[in-house]
Amino acid sequence: MTCIAHLSDLHFGRARSVLVGALLEALAAEQPDMIIISGDLTQRARRREFQAAREFLSRLEQPYMIIPGNHDLSAHRLAERFLYPWRKWRYYVSEELEPVMHCKGVTAAGINTARRLGFYLDWSRGRINQQQVASIREVLSEVPEDHLRIVVAHHPFWLPDSRQKRNLIGGRDSAMEAFQASGVDLVLGGHIHLAYVQLLQGIIVSHAGTTVSRRLIEGQPNSFNMIRGDRQQLMLEQLEWDGQRFSQVCRNHFRRSPDGWQYQLG
Repeated sequence: MTCIAHLSDLHFGRARSVLVGALLEALAAEQPDMIIISGDLTQRARRREFQAAREFLSRLEQPYMIIPGNHDLSAHRLAERFLYPWRKWRYYVSEELEPVMHCKGVTAAGINTARRLGFYLDWSRGRINQQQVASIREVLSEVPEDHLRIVVAHHPFWLPDSRQKRNLIGGRDSAMEAFQASGVDLVLGGHIHLAYVQLLQGIIVSHAGTTVSRRLIEGQPNSFNMIRGDRQQLMLEQLEWDGQRFSQVCRNHFRRSPDGWQYQLG
């Protein structure tokens, strides 16, 4: 059985040191096979924030993969944003913006959905284009049949009614059709600081809340997710900060069927 920790929206620059320490303790106790971080590593893409993020990443004991989010682009230094948007990311975090990771029966493929500019006023919105979709399909075409197939993107492919104003990722519908054809099992994301799980076209869409930052929405504590299982059965757990530690608050069970993933009761 594979065990994956899913973190998101760490926002170094607004991170709480007590939570960073507690997260490292929780990960040491859980001993996941891999860690996935779905974007917004920093708050304002400042150098000192990337330095703090790099120090955190150096303390992880397990293999990890990480993609950028919209906050990892500078919002105020426009020359940096437009001319060399990912220079700090590549220096402090990784040369890869769209990494692919294979680990213990799992293939996870990352997509950079953050954009320097869009045809809208809200530049925090994300998009997936056809070239990125084709790249995911190519990666997954070479994956063994029994490998769990995960796509990691910062922006949401599904939103609960209470968060519809945040906007779905651009290009969602055609991307989901391609993911379904490629046998994608899970789409992991973050962005809205709300943890949830939803079935969409037989694919599990799971978002993590903000794991260690002060940037909480009302009624939502800091949290991260654990994913356990294989391509036939999966259990998704949510761990929330209770003031002293990260502890499990809910779990969802899924079983794979010929039509995709389904909730498993009991």
